[in-house]
Formats: sequence, structure tokens, C-alpha cells
Amino acid sequence: MSFKTEAFVLQAREWQKADRLYELFTPQEGVIHAILRSAAKPGNKLAGHMLPFGKVRIMIGRGRLDHLAGAAIIKDYSNIRTDLKIMSLAAAIVELLLKDKSSENKHLEYMQVEKIFDLLDDVNISFEKKLILVRVFLWKYLSLAGWQPELDTCLFCRHTIDGQQASQYLPGRGIICLEHKENSYLPINSELLVFLRLINTLDFEEFIKINISNKTKKEWLKVSQLFYQAVFDQPSQALKILPYA
Repeated sequence: MSFKTEAFVLQAREWQKADRLYELFTPQEGVIHAILRSAAKPGNKLAGHMLPFGKVRIMIGRGRLDHLAGAAIIKDYSNIRTDLKIMSLAAAIVELLLKDKSSENKHLEYMQVEKIFDLLDDVNISFEKKLILVRVFLWKYLSLAGWQPELDTCLFCRHTIDGQQASQYLPGRGIICLEHKENSYLPINSELLVFLRLINTLDFEEFIKINISNKTKKEWLKVSQLFYQAVFDQPSQALKILPYA
């Protein structure tokens, strides 16, 4: 049995002699693994299409271990691969995709991956804005995967918290009003709360035009790190690069 699909090439590693194991992100199943036989041998035409971060059309042969039976480049995203800093941002996305085990909304998640890779490949967008966009992607993606935090009402009393009120953040769950303040919760300023509420309502391109203070950027980074850790029970290695946003 075989099937054709689009996919993003996340990463590849050696697999028994000259073979390679590719980790691919597809719109139907999310991450899948597939072997390409003799990929490391000179002249392997399929291997030349399987570039990191590239969007490809592939044929997968199903079996005990899926294998690649055909591949063609749709978009190679060469600007990502030729800039070390942009590659590090793409690696943050790959880390997130490889850890996610959810099974729903894969088509919508795939569309988000395509959009963020398009933006990372765009040479007209500054590196600083791309940093912001990758962190926006993290929040959008985890929300689609079923981890959207409550950002409108207090988790405990359910009272609405407006955009001017100080509040606290419970990692992975949402905001808490100051009546239920605890030292273990993270303070969150009103500017960041308003910004977080925009993430799932605005398109990626709209965040290129939005400016937030450096203080809020630093606070957002800390909240993002705790959000990621609450979901996956371990800190993100790739998020370490994001303090520079």
C-alpha cells in the first residue's frame, strides 16, 4: 500500500549503512517517519529533494517501517537554510512539532507551519520580527493542539478580567485575578494580556506591524517558556534563543 502527500522535511538522520530516516510533517497525520534507502550514496536523486525545512510532494510506501518511494520539491525555502540565525528559528518550530503527540487539527496546524516558513523565508522581514513571529507561532500552535489558556476570566472565580487590570498567570492554564493572588503564580502586565488575547485572532502578518515594550517582551518570553514546559513536562531547548526578541 502506498499514498501521496505533501510534507515538510523536519530532519533526517543516518539509519543502517547508507539509509536515512526522515521525520516529516504531513497535513493528514502530523509527524511521520520514513526510510529512504541508499540516501547517503552519491547520485541518489530522491535524497536531493529532501532538504531540511523544504516542502515536498512525496510517495510513501506503507509497511512495518514506512519508506520513501518518490519525492519532488514544492518549495525549498533556501533563504532559511542559508542563514544560521533563521535556521535556529526554524529549529525551534521543528522541536515543537516533534514533541506534539496530539491527533486533531493537523490540517490547520500544517497551514500554520506553511505560513511561518513562508515568513521566515522572506528576506524583507527583519530577524527581530521573525523572532516575534516564531513565538506567536508557538502560542497559536499549542492552542490548536488543545492547550489554549483561559485569558478572559479568572480561573478560580470566573470574573472577567479587562485589559487594564493587573493579574497573574498559571502556566498552561491561564490568568488569575489578584483576589486569588499566590506567590507561586507569575505576574502578567496588562499590555501582555492584551497582546496574548490578540494571538489567536490576528494573522501572522499583522504582528509584523505591532510593537510591544522590551519589558513586555521579556515577560512574554518567561510566560512562553512556562507554557511550553507545562504542556511537555520539560523546558524547550530552542526557546533559549528567544530572549533576543
